[in-house]
Amino acid sequence: MFNAKNILVMRYRFLGDTILTVPFLRNLRRAAPQAKIDMLVGPASGEVLKGCPYVDEFIPFDTTRFHKYDQGKGDARSYWSYFFELRKRNYDCAFVLKRSLSSAFLALGTGARIRAGYATEGRSLLLTHKVRWDTSIHEVDSLASVLEAVGITAHDKHLEAWISKDETRAMREKVSCLDNHRSRMLIHAAAAHPDKTYPLEHFAEVIRALHSEFGMTPFFTGDRKDRETYEELAVLAGIKSVNMAGELSIRESMALYKEMDIAVCVDSGPAHLSCAVGTPTVTLFGPTDPVRWQPIGPSQTAVFDDSLECRPCQYKKTCSNRECLTQLSPLKVIEAARHLINNRRPAIS
Repeated sequence: MFNAKNILVMRYRFLGDTILTVPFLRNLRRAAPQAKIDMLVGPASGEVLKGCPYVDEFIPFDTTRFHKYDQGKGDARSYWSYFFELRKRNYDCAFVLKRSLSSAFLALGTGARIRAGYATEGRSLLLTHKVRWDTSIHEVDSLASVLEAVGITAHDKHLEAWISKDETRAMREKVSCLDNHRSRMLIHAAAAHPDKTYPLEHFAEVIRALHSEFGMTPFFTGDRKDRETYEELAVLAGIKSVNMAGELSIRESMALYKEMDIAVCVDSGPAHLSCAVGTPTVTLFGPTDPVRWQPIGPSQTAVFDDSLECRPCQYKKTCSNRECLTQLSPLKVIEAARHLINNRRPAIS
């Protein structure tokens, strides 16, 4: 029987990876309702879990600045500062949901008697409960297997997000034109990995079609570095758009996603966040595998070219033109979006 009282969950990853831990956290809290549960998160990506009732304290893990969507503020801290700080907290259980050797060593340093995680990168000797990293199943199911290793059954696997009234109010102050657009679509075309991107001219065709058929206005969010990309996309589409890239915080962006009627995204964090807030979402997959990474929710669909034997290649591509996305027909994306919109039609008619 699982009886830990002071628990550390380690998942300092990116936006999508972080929101996908919600089912893990909910089922852990159900199994240990009286325990103190802390979570080590990325300095920015951890924001997606703000308001989560399953965690008592979030600890930002800020040792590097290599990812544009997970930049901390101030000076980055050293790995060893976390090693000694966490040791003082007297955890009796550590869930290592990162797959690196350094994260398992950090868990060992806490002195926790239970250390559960993936048997990857030579970490087996550092863990007391280890599971095989199975890349043929969804990431949420993979995380659930770590719970199962300590005797906890995952009873449900849906996503959640908690948006406050203050965050919605702050978003609306910045997006003052929101109510001027009755039908709204989130378009997320930027990705940290360039191999995930969909040609802008294809996205422009999708925007024109959904605007023509449903009167939808495109909304763009993301990092300030993405702003020019969206300006170019708006010109290509020839449709008046609302470009909020670089203008909203992560929490404000999530509040905006909740106001959208449809989201069309490349495989990225915002695809998972839009699903988490309940927005119907179309996600475009190229080199990555939707079996493992598609958003979790009743109103979502993954679009990909299932005729290509080379995909998913997980970035180990043998092609020169990324045919999995450059040749993915906009008509296929439009049809997927149309299906989700029509199923939700009473809400936007």
